[in-house]
Amino acid sequence: MALTVQTQISDGVFILSCDGRIVFGDECAVLRERVGLMLPGTPKIIVNLKGVDYIDSGGLGILVGLLVSARNRGGELKLVAPRKRVKEVLRRTNLDTIFGLYENNDEAVAAFRKQVA
Repeated sequence: MALTVQTQISDGVFILSCDGRIVFGDECAVLRERVGLMLPGTPKIIVNLKGVDYIDSGGLGILVGLLVSARNRGGELKLVAPRKRVKEVLRRTNLDTIFGLYENNDEAVAAFRKQVA
């Protein structure tokens, strides 16, 4: 299943809702391109993984690269609602300690507000 990405903004935070698979190739390119277009506007990015049923090493690499790009601009990238399989991959690779993981978009947006305060 190809990756589709829906975008919305909440409190100056870009929220990308992903649906499909985040794997090496065109799927990763879609996500990287979309975030690349947003970073000049705000380095505060949320990637909602609720609709993602599979992620491979290329997908993990893209997420890490996007996190680094956001942090280089003084921002952050937070992950929301990863499914059990994706959460397990994040845990096994210790990336769950690098990314902020949240249950829903509102929690993640609130975490950005706390960082500013």
